[in-house]
Amino acid sequence: MAFDDDTLQAIGELIALGEQEGFGITFTSDPAGWTVGYLRGMGGGELLSGFDLGDTARAAMRPLLDLAARYEAARRDREEGGH
Repeated sequence: MAFDDDTLQAIGELIALGEQEGFGITFTSDPAGWTVGYLRGMGGGELLSGFDLGDTARAAMRPLLDLAARYEAARRDREEGGH
């Protein structure tokens, strides 16, 4: 399967953001379209699903940033709590 340049750029930007924030990014296809997910440590989950891979990858940036902020807040809470 070949992807157009815009789709490849969106995928690359999402993977780069995931790497910067400490997440692996997954892409799963099915007859309904694409699901973009994440992995971190032994956990993971879905970020977003959509029909078009490029649009879905671009739209998954916001949920990834939100998730990264939650992980960072939890890390700070643990450090401040002395755990």
